[in-house]
Amino acid sequence: MMLEERKIKILAAIIDEYIATAEPVSSRTIARKYNLGISPATIRNEMADLEESGYLFQPHTSAGRIPSHKGYRYYVDFLLPSKKLNEIDQTLIRRAFEKRVNELEEIAKQAARVISRLTSYTAIIMGPQLETSHLKHIQITRIDETKGLLLMVTNYGNVSHHIIDIPQNFSDSDFVRISNILNANLTGKTFSEITNEIMDAVKTEMIEYDEILNLLLEILLDNLGDIQENTQVVSAGSSKMLEYPEFQDVEKVKSFLSLLEHRELIIKALKDLSKPNAITVTIGNENTLTELQDFSIVTANVSIDKKNLGIFGIMGPTRMEYSRVISILEQVTEYLIKTVSDML
Repeated sequence: MMLEERKIKILAAIIDEYIATAEPVSSRTIARKYNLGISPATIRNEMADLEESGYLFQPHTSAGRIPSHKGYRYYVDFLLPSKKLNEIDQTLIRRAFEKRVNELEEIAKQAARVISRLTSYTAIIMGPQLETSHLKHIQITRIDETKGLLLMVTNYGNVSHHIIDIPQNFSDSDFVRISNILNANLTGKTFSEITNEIMDAVKTEMIEYDEILNLLLEILLDNLGDIQENTQVVSAGSSKMLEYPEFQDVEKVKSFLSLLEHRELIIKALKDLSKPNAITVTIGNENTLTELQDFSIVTANVSIDKKNLGIFGIMGPTRMEYSRVISILEQVTEYLIKTVSDML
């Protein structure tokens, strides 16, 4: 429902004031600070109407009003001012992505840190590597007469290594040939792209090495499977919630910190709240998890060429600086897409 223009101006002023002060807002404050050209009495009447319609509420008798979740939703949907980041903010974001990092998890950590630093809220990032991680290089080398080292590197810089038993009659040239065959057939492919036909081709080329073939393939597939199944959740700034008056309640803080420790709940929440290639704002009781209903969460679901890179979330009080948060998230995801595109 669209509100009358005067009510819109008063609602916007109350929300802006409450975001800035965390104090209930009186009609006198609005009349004095926002130059709306109407008397405090008229503002009081309009505030009463807004309260009756569910956009504001009065925390206790004789106090001013504060926005309800419905009020914040109207503000975000219809009244949100555009917020351009200043040079300092833009520089901090750019520098976070200029650092030479080859692993996606470290890029995610840097992004989470800069988001939390600039917003003063908690940043949560969910597993950007899942569907796009593929093998970049495979190498097998000798350690001694009976042991070898299988080394695997993904396109995101993740490195894993495994000690394997090797036949004593294997020469160094055998290891070079095996590495070349595996690289020729498997590098550049994700877990889902390694078909039975590809596996059969590898087995045909490596038939003379059947003594270790099955072991090597088992390790390779398990490694890629683990990358796909183990969604990474990176967070930064969880202690920042303690700085807000809304979270001086010890039980609220305990509930929030406990939630961050439950990776599966965070993953479900971020997936439920986000939409592909969009920034979404979820306010208070719109959250499906009871533990999140004191918060607002702004999420960005990022993808490149229809491949999902993960979900970026910013969690803060419902009186969040929505315009600033959205601008920061837009800029960070823009740099993330550029950085990851260079790695793919």
